Amino acid sequence: MRRLISRVFLLPWRAFVAKLAFRVINDPKHRTRDPGRNHDEDCCRGAQARADFPCCGICACLACAGAKIGLTVGQELDIPGFDPLKVGVYDTSTNTAAAAIFDTLTTLDEKGEVAPKLAVSWTHSDDYMIWTFKLREGVKFHDGTPFNAQAFKENFDRQKDPANKCRCAFYITNVKEVLAPDDYTVVYRLTDPSVNLPAVITIQSQNNVIHSPTAWKTKGDDYNRNPVGTGPYILKSWTAGDRMVLEKNPNYWDKSRPYLDRIILKPLPDAQSRFASLQSGEADIIWDDENDADNIMKAQKDSKLTVHTYKGSGAQVYAFNTKVAPFDDARVRQALVMAIDRPKMSQAISNGLSRPATNPYGDGSWVKCKDDGALPFDVEKAKALIKDYGKPVEFKMLVSATPRGRMIGQVLQQFWKRAGANMEIEQVDQATIPSRAFTRQFQLTPWRIVDLADPDPQMYANFRSGSPLALSSFSNPELDKLLDHARVTADLGQRTEDYCAISRLINKEAIWFWTFQNTYYALSSAKLKGFPKIYNGVIDVSTTWLE
Repeated sequence: MRRLISRVFLLPWRAFVAKLAFRVINDPKHRTRDPGRNHDEDCCRGAQARADFPCCGICACLACAGAKIGLTVGQELDIPGFDPLKVGVYDTSTNTAAAAIFDTLTTLDEKGEVAPKLAVSWTHSDDYMIWTFKLREGVKFHDGTPFNAQAFKENFDRQKDPANKCRCAFYITNVKEVLAPDDYTVVYRLTDPSVNLPAVITIQSQNNVIHSPTAWKTKGDDYNRNPVGTGPYILKSWTAGDRMVLEKNPNYWDKSRPYLDRIILKPLPDAQSRFASLQSGEADIIWDDENDADNIMKAQKDSKLTVHTYKGSGAQVYAFNTKVAPFDDARVRQALVMAIDRPKMSQAISNGLSRPATNPYGDGSWVKCKDDGALPFDVEKAKALIKDYGKPVEFKMLVSATPRGRMIGQVLQQFWKRAGANMEIEQVDQATIPSRAFTRQFQLTPWRIVDLADPDPQMYANFRSGSPLALSSFSNPELDKLLDHARVTADLGQRTEDYCAISRLINKEAIWFWTFQNTYYALSSAKLKGFPKIYNGVIDVSTTWLE
């Protein structure tokens, strides 16, 4: 058989299998997965080959091989779990898996506009305090539980319940309650107006993806690693640190999807290993960022690869713990911020690809500030502030134990040394940074404000007094007043001014600082098609196929 296939297709056996085996499936109902083609054509029924159907012609040879159309994603991080009560907040790698396993009420289309998903329509009250969503009928969770308004309400109530002490709850403090007046109607009753609610809930976050109530009730603590949603893929297996295997949901409500039979998610923390896996064909698409500039530029010159780029809102940020020395003094915080040469830092870590940020919103946001209060780059002023402080400035900074993390730490270390401050780099596993941050076991920690359609959820959670996610533990009545007002008014101009005033205050106090705007990257095989914009940094492969 090997000789026959090699002779017929003029390819070595290994290359043949790598290129084509995923295109074959032993299910007699298998259809061509290119959505632009005729799905009624059954190219694996019989041995008739048609040149315009790429999977045809191999079916007769390999139909009994059990191969399936699949795709492998190289991710930056291992996934800690899916139960919001356990993990609190999803990271980007978890969001990527969540995009395949779960659905949200709404989604963003290619134009960035809100589109239906599990909700088919929505309306709002005149004051934007009440939003009513009509749900899609006939949808079921992977375990057979019906998706309806009651299931959605139970998801919300579980996160909102104070007894559950979920860190995720602070992102939904502006929602007073969710009602289920009938099986297919969900009503949000808000504490303040929200003009962008349908757009805000599109991200595949811990708050918005919808879990099977039956699953979390029956599985208990085990649910964290056994998620059940309504999405196009079902969790098949999961080996921590190695891979997660998702298989297509044969009963998915969108009958034209999914196009792929299987998705494999592999954590590959090292950027070079990820890129090597893409070049070798082990991975079909990988997460990347501008800190891996050399490989991004290599991929741009390789006709077999595609570079996907999206300039979103948000920024790469760092939080000072203002409750511990030396960061309990604003002069020290201001000095460190003023000692950072962002253009030089961009050149050092990303060959100039990184775009300097002076506020948390970025060019991708509708918030545009004429004055964001950014502190200037001024090493002499930084030295003077540290001298005025009058004590040695020594501290530790958390960085991820990766080449990227170490390089960023070393660049900042040199900037601050010039200003008279001594920073010790504390390398930790990247997955432990959130837990260290949430428990305030840090002096200075890296963080990220991700791309969202509206700044309110993150800004309110990150900076409002009393929030478990306000990492700096900084409390300021004026800042609280601005945050409260920004979510109350429906006037876009007033909201913009509120958020610019918030930026000015944060920059003045230097409780957080921003280095670069968010530019999201994914590198893939040129054969990958249907890949959407990288909203929120999520590598959403649930709509893709292989040509």
